[in-house]
Amino acid sequence: MHGRWLLNFVFYVGLPILIFGALTGAALSREHAVLPAVAVCTGLIGWAAAALMARRFGLPKKGEGAMSLCAMSMNIAMIYPFAALSLNTSAFSQLVMFDMGHAFMAFTLTTVVACKYGGHADDIPVLLKRALAAPALWVLFLALALNAADAPISHDLLKQILVVGQLLVLLVPFAMGLLVSAAGVRRPEVVASVVLRTALGGLAGLSLGLLFGLEGTAAGIAALGAAAPVGFTAVVLSAREGLDLELAASAAAISVFLGSLWIPLAVTFV
Repeated sequence: MHGRWLLNFVFYVGLPILIFGALTGAALSREHAVLPAVAVCTGLIGWAAAALMARRFGLPKKGEGAMSLCAMSMNIAMIYPFAALSLNTSAFSQLVMFDMGHAFMAFTLTTVVACKYGGHADDIPVLLKRALAAPALWVLFLALALNAADAPISHDLLKQILVVGQLLVLLVPFAMGLLVSAAGVRRPEVVASVVLRTALGGLAGLSLGLLFGLEGTAAGIAALGAAAPVGFTAVVLSAREGLDLELAASAAAISVFLGSLWIPLAVTFV
């Protein structure tokens, strides 16, 4: 209960503040446009790989759906606290844009996938309407519009807003810790879901980034974001649509724990 409340607080309050502070005054470049596309394509690759893997395991439709959601859902918020300590403002804004590409996919395609696997196609219009009303999405549009218009907003104020947002997302690892469940962690399909999300995801992100012409820090951001742990979205949608919740929750717990070990090291190499 407390973990879900904290995640909702970060989603509705912390993340919009972070986005506004990171993007309103940032110098936008080609990388900011390409990284969201890398995030979406990584999710599509993960979905295809999960569908194939689930069939090799002989999973029922509910299990295939949960594995697919695990491969598609990225917990970028888990990276933010560590990135805030290591990345400069430009690189951090690129990570935020990667996250926005993933978030848009989560609000649309991932939601549709969950409904299809759950046999609740009638839920799609309602879920999409609610997802597209997310504050983070509209704050993203506002921040980009103000940036494009070169609005006279104090850079010191934007830095302060960014710091507040970065502090608020520090709640994410704590919230995920409250949601960890040991049930089902020995299932091979759970381990496979974690490998698909982080190992295949990171490789796909790096490959796509290089294919799309990203170099240096931007390519590192693509790989880092694409390798993020299983997102909480996978757990929420699995629960809502009656999919294999044990698989999704266990994969999220394991990947978040592993992420707390490798993410602090990985951000130092970006």
